[in-house]
Amino acid sequence: MYGYYKFPLNPLRISKDGIHLQIKKDGNNLHYERTILNDSIEKILLTKDCGIIINPIEAHKIRNQVTPYLLIEYEKSVFVEPKGTNNVYITFPVDIGVFISGHKNYDLLDIFTLAKQKYTLYGDPRNGVICKYHKSPVLTSIPTDLNPLINGVIKLKLINTTDAWMEITKTVFDSHEMKVYFNENLVSMKANMKIINEKIAETEFVNSGIKRGMKKSLEIFEPAKITVSQKKYTMEEGI
Repeated sequence: MYGYYKFPLNPLRISKDGIHLQIKKDGNNLHYERTILNDSIEKILLTKDCGIIINPIEAHKIRNQVTPYLLIEYEKSVFVEPKGTNNVYITFPVDIGVFISGHKNYDLLDIFTLAKQKYTLYGDPRNGVICKYHKSPVLTSIPTDLNPLINGVIKLKLINTTDAWMEITKTVFDSHEMKVYFNENLVSMKANMKIINEKIAETEFVNSGIKRGMKKSLEIFEPAKITVSQKKYTMEEGI
């Protein structure tokens, strides 16, 4: 499903995993339709021809999203040895963007997700932050049974800077800095989690896919947020 589609040379009609998406002629213009379960959207495109790009995008771009933060809770806790550095693989929910392209530029046309939308509070009720919530297994190799339209894989480097064993039960990310890569069968990101002590860690994304040849997703920049966005997110309410 991910990729570039040229219309009207290649008519666009997709029905896959509950996603129904099409572009059809509407007089001298084009008509865009997309339905997922009870969520439908229609738009008129005032053009005779265009390109359509479908790819996974940063998690905070979903319509009516209430938070840019993503908390991934582990199904089993992980113990990292003193001064140890280890790689694990965890999953994350995928959000999908549809872009209209032409004249050497592109603009966002639609956003949707097949992943369940859940939220949780990281920290105490007074000072904590609302996060999009996802529960993930912790794996030592890339899982091969994921649907790339629903879940992706993060290769997470755990860096224990302390002289003690550290137990990790979750990771929190600022999705403004997500760097999403994909191919036909896999959506992926790379990230680091630097453990400062038993309550504090820093997380950041790495601009690379987890396999060779993966294509980088289009990024959507919000000018008002660029100046305040941080390259790292500091977890201060427990790890």
